[in-house]
Amino acid sequence: MRRSSLLPAILFSACMLSCSKDNNDPAPTVDRDAPTTGTWRVTLFTERGTNETSDFDGYTFTFDSNGSALASKNSTNRNGTWSINSSATEFNLDFGAKGDANKPLGELTDDWKIISVTATEIKLKDDNDASDEFLTFNQD
Repeated sequence: MRRSSLLPAILFSACMLSCSKDNNDPAPTVDRDAPTTGTWRVTLFTERGTNETSDFDGYTFTFDSNGSALASKNSTNRNGTWSINSSATEFNLDFGAKGDANKPLGELTDDWKIISVTATEIKLKDDNDASDEFLTFNQD
C-alpha cells in the first residue's frame, strides 16, 4: 500500500494551526469597587527600567465611585478622573497633561493595562509596551 506524501504536510499544518500560542494576556483579576475604598499610595512607578517611585512620596490618592480622583500632598490637592473600561482590561487615569510642568502627576495620565485590582493593591502596566512603565498603588 502506498502512503500519500501529503499526509505529513497536512498533519504539520493542522498542528501549527491548533498548537499556536495565543499572545493575549491572561484575564486580569479585577475588583471594580476596590479603588473606591480608602486611600492609596504609589508603591511602584518605573519607566524604561528606571524606578521613579520616590517622585510620589507624600502623595495619597482617593478614587470616588463617580469617576473623580484626588491626589493630595500636604495641603495641596489635585483633581483628576479615573475609570475601568467595560471589559475590565484598562484602568484609565487623568491628572492632566504629561510634561515637565505637571510632574509627577502627569506621568500617571494614561490608559493603563490592568494586571490586577484587589482590595489592597492595584497593579498596572502601560498600554504602550515601548514605554515599559509599571504602576502599583497599595491601600494606605
